[in-house]
Amino acid sequence: MQDAFDEPWGHRLRRWRSETMNWSQEELAAQVVRVAWERKEERGTSLDARLINRWENGRVKRPQAVYRRLLEQLGAPPPGESGPAITTPRMPGTCPVDAPEPSLASVTTADDFDLGDGDPSVQRRDFLRTGSTLAISGLLAAVVGGGTGAGSATQEVVDELRQRLVSLRKLDATLGGGDTYRLYAAEAELTGHLLREGVGRESVHRSLLALHAEQSQQAGWAAFDAGWHGDASDHYRRSHAAAAEAGDAGLAGNALAFHAYQLIGLGRPARTISEKSVHAADQPGVDPGVRALLLSRAAWTFALDGDADATARCLGRAEDALALADGRTPDYAAWIDETELAIMTGRCWSELRRPLRAVPVLESALAHYSDSHSRDKALYSSWLAESYIDAGEIEQAAAAVESSLTVMGNVSSVRPRGRLVKVASRLAEHGDLPVVRDLLGRHALNPLDVRR
Repeated sequence: MQDAFDEPWGHRLRRWRSETMNWSQEELAAQVVRVAWERKEERGTSLDARLINRWENGRVKRPQAVYRRLLEQLGAPPPGESGPAITTPRMPGTCPVDAPEPSLASVTTADDFDLGDGDPSVQRRDFLRTGSTLAISGLLAAVVGGGTGAGSATQEVVDELRQRLVSLRKLDATLGGGDTYRLYAAEAELTGHLLREGVGRESVHRSLLALHAEQSQQAGWAAFDAGWHGDASDHYRRSHAAAAEAGDAGLAGNALAFHAYQLIGLGRPARTISEKSVHAADQPGVDPGVRALLLSRAAWTFALDGDADATARCLGRAEDALALADGRTPDYAAWIDETELAIMTGRCWSELRRPLRAVPVLESALAHYSDSHSRDKALYSSWLAESYIDAGEIEQAAAAVESSLTVMGNVSSVRPRGRLVKVASRLAEHGDLPVVRDLLGRHALNPLDVRR
């Protein structure tokens, strides 16, 4: 018989749960959540039976630290020390990399969307099986009338919902994610409801899946912008699943690109996800404008990885792709134009500490960028300020931060203020200069906590 200490931890946990405590997986989850509330371990309150199942079947061999602490309080057997890390050689800095995966569905897995705070094993059709607490009855009545049974989703309904998304997406130009999230999430849940009800024609089903993927991306972006990362990751996972089901490679790649951007914001590795988005961009039939968007976002990841060669290649390919766009780019990618690509180029060179390349591009692009896009202009200007610091132009950097704060106002987004905090910390090293002392004395540069 296998020694107890050699037995996988998941097996020991299952025996303790079922034989010693006589608990189901749901009951164990409830006990862990109870202890989490008592100990004010808020991160532990998201546990559910699915994650416990992954522990017990060995898919997750070592739980997060918060769960280890809570399980210890319940008397559960502790996991053994993890084995030696298996290192995989990093793919070379090319754009694109050679894609070994032949199919869109195999480009990524649900685990790619795990933020480490809960169960990432949401299967490809989970968005068809699970509902939400959002009230959608009014939306249903407005779009499909009183009959909401099987077959309610016609192509006309899909077209109307798509036009609604085009209109609602414009709100993102002037409002932060804290203001728009519930609206976007409700739209995504509406299409999820229609998919669960059933669609008669296969073509309508594919169109509705693609629409659901777009709506979920928009909802995920708003959640990310507000700092609600668990919600954002869940929407991106659902979006990728729907896009893969619909066979839309560009849309699936955009879900990956969004999630890579989120991982970057959390300080986590994103290169592998971005490389997969490049694979998706190179699939046949992907619109040139979508390809430009995906390549520019991948360039950003490579810049943060310090890979100047891969960054330059992706930016060059994005520029070439954008030149081929013919006005038929899907609305979710239509915002990428010469100005936006120039800003991304400047941001990349700023992160690579190449101020002589970054400053002229950012100065020119931001001069044409409307102040009405307050969040984005404030955010993008922070990289101009950093490049000024790298170039030794401290007064200009302080002026750029001051301008960003004025433009930003009270927009409901955590990102611009968080970026400006970083720039201000660098300016603080030059506190002997009157312009810096005055700036830091007049503004409380703390990240905005966007509440629900």
